[in-house]
Amino acid sequence: MITLRRADQRGSTKLNWLDSRHTFSFGDYYDQQHMGFGSLRVINEDRVNPGGGFPTHSHRDMEIITYVLEGAVAHKDSTGTSTLIRPGDVQRMSAGMGISHSEYNASQDEPVHFLQIWIVPDEMV
Repeated sequence: MITLRRADQRGSTKLNWLDSRHTFSFGDYYDQQHMGFGSLRVINEDRVNPGGGFPTHSHRDMEIITYVLEGAVAHKDSTGTSTLIRPGDVQRMSAGMGISHSEYNASQDEPVHFLQIWIVPDEMV
């Protein structure tokens, strides 16, 4: 069953460089009633201030989709991939057996606004 969840009911993380809204439990936000939806585990709406971002960190057993709404995300990962994700672009990163990556606002002047969506794969590697 699909339930309407209003924006003001989502969890959040606010840091000096990040304003993130969480549709499902994520990080320090825990809501037993909202742990995901089927294979869909994360839908985060992130706004990152100029020059801010996520330093290198690791994932595994997850398909991660990044969709940029405004600004640009600079992405680098342990496979040697380095790319700029712009509005309308979609990036899919397969974390499989493990990957390390960083994501930063590519601008020193303008914020970036993007969605990050995580999907649990049918089969684990």
